[in-house]
Amino acid sequence: MAIILKFSFLLAGLGFFIWSLKFVDVSQVLKMLSDVGFGFVLIMIVYALVTYIDTIAWRYAFHPEQARHLKLLPLWRIRQIGEAYNVITPLGTVGGEPVKAQLLKDCYQFTFKQGLASLVLARTTFLTALILFFIPGIFLILNSEVVTGEFKTISLVGMIVFTILIFLFFLFQVTGMLGVLAGWAGRLFPKHKDHSFLNHLQVLNTLMSAYYKEYQGRIVLSIFYALVGWVVGLGELYLALHYLGYDPSFQELWVIEALVQLVRVGSFFIPMSLGAQEGGLILIFAAMGLTPDLGLAVSFVRRIKEIIWVSAGLLLGWTLAFKPTKVEPEI
Repeated sequence: MAIILKFSFLLAGLGFFIWSLKFVDVSQVLKMLSDVGFGFVLIMIVYALVTYIDTIAWRYAFHPEQARHLKLLPLWRIRQIGEAYNVITPLGTVGGEPVKAQLLKDCYQFTFKQGLASLVLARTTFLTALILFFIPGIFLILNSEVVTGEFKTISLVGMIVFTILIFLFFLFQVTGMLGVLAGWAGRLFPKHKDHSFLNHLQVLNTLMSAYYKEYQGRIVLSIFYALVGWVVGLGELYLALHYLGYDPSFQELWVIEALVQLVRVGSFFIPMSLGAQEGGLILIFAAMGLTPDLGLAVSFVRRIKEIIWVSAGLLLGWTLAFKPTKVEPEI
């Protein structure tokens, strides 16, 4: 069923993508892309730096004793492999998380639940940092003279809804609601012979809620580095626009990136946000008084970058060259 839904969303995304092409001059977009040239190399370097910073943020989602044994480069490799599977699997942005947890188990002898707990924590801090990144962006959007009032309202509503959902997700972990729900399910079906899955959920719940209570400082550092990653990512957007023939202001960069990420978050159910990103960038650039051709060209630059990094992640998964490190993980 999940595959059927994803395929349906993919078709919807393709339809939106084809519709968005009506508003641009494709030949002009292709010409702009050809002008990027060496700029692609610089864009890849900046993105590599962003992924490395995100890996540092993830490392702070592990217990100190566990993190001490985790070197950043091997952990970065695990992250890249998992992110590649996030893109190619029909489960959207969560398809690669079990892959990361399994690699942590194989390479560092962590339990699967320990790896998964760190990933849930890291995802939470990553999205929390995105909210912090949104705040200046929304402020700049609301004070912009070129963005239409309707677009400002849509952006503000989207930001508020996203923030509420992430806050509820955070409370769900801190308060141990996962364990409460698992307990309810166990009492609701007491005659069910196999409660091993519910027991696993209870352990996962304990790992996450205990981490929030014991290591608040590490959570703050994880959020901080994730936020730094978002800010550094503005350099990637600047390079793309610069080599496409437009030099944006810092305000324009922050507004565009905040809106693009809002579109991607809202279209997480579409594989790679295909169509949503393209259509969203066209609408964003048009709303800001820029050409739709430039918006689509920026999207294509990002697609090329994604294809290269997904290929690199799959290659790393195929030629995993680092050996497991014997570690006695904390429970």
